[in-house]
Amino acid sequence: MRHVRGDRSFVLRLLVVTTGLRRGELGGRRRQDVDLEYGRVSPTTTRVTVDGKTQESLTKTRSGERTLALDPATREALRVYIHTWAEERRQLGQDIDLLFVWPHGVPLHPDTITALFHKHCLAAGLLRIRLHDVRHPYATAALKAGAPAKVVSERLGHAAAACTLQVYSHVVPGMDQAAADSVADLILGGADEMPNALGPDSGPDQA
Repeated sequence: MRHVRGDRSFVLRLLVVTTGLRRGELGGRRRQDVDLEYGRVSPTTTRVTVDGKTQESLTKTRSGERTLALDPATREALRVYIHTWAEERRQLGQDIDLLFVWPHGVPLHPDTITALFHKHCLAAGLLRIRLHDVRHPYATAALKAGAPAKVVSERLGHAAAACTLQVYSHVVPGMDQAAADSVADLILGGADEMPNALGPDSGPDQA
């Protein structure tokens, strides 16, 4: 993200990192899908490649039709980007409403979105991974931060939370321990305040 700051693709990459959107969902985003006032983005359509040709498609499942909250930094970056995008449209007389396009208004091909990602990774000295794989650290970070699995599942567009937990089962043990500690602190008031439940003179035989 530091490497692409200032690049035209910065906001597109930022959305991958902070929302977990797929490349087809990014390519299909239109101005009306973004609510800057409330900080929301709704990926209702996608741009997919079929037999080498790009076409628009509805999301594959109902779970794909979702509304995602944006963090303040992403919302502000998107606001600035949309202002520049709208000015370009005005100056060049464009009528396309897709957000992620070349300066002359041609939509970004889904494969181009991936190719540019690989190009920037190489230039930044990073390992080559699939663009889709950026969703994994997003999901892992969200779960480790304490976001409910159902919320993470909905943001990723998974069919169910069970699918999310299966894919990210490596995160679950830590989540389980954190949940155990948090709930115990809430109920018992913390270890420092917990009295000896057995009493000062209690021994194993008196338990």
